[in-house]
Amino acid sequence: MTGLQLGDTEDTLLNRKEASSELLRMGIRRSPSTLAKVFCTRSDGPPCVHLGRTPYYPKSMLHDWARSQLTAVRSSSSQPRRPGDWTPPTGHRKH
Repeated sequence: MTGLQLGDTEDTLLNRKEASSELLRMGIRRSPSTLAKVFCTRSDGPPCVHLGRTPYYPKSMLHDWARSQLTAVRSSSSQPRRPGDWTPPTGHRKH
């Protein structure tokens, strides 16, 4: 995975294929075409920036988005969905 690095202090920007691979590494399956469809038709996909017509996903924001999609643990589908508290442990470095 190469990613686009604009500067030493900037977040790594991933193209759709790289973002898809990064999500898969986290256990979330989203193909590049699904990421494209979500961007075009819905408003709940991972945030991205564009360089011309090419979308790039800031890696740290991709991780934040993935955590925000997970619910709290439930033991039954009859229990309401609640947001999970999936914050990194203290001292954990964001990628």
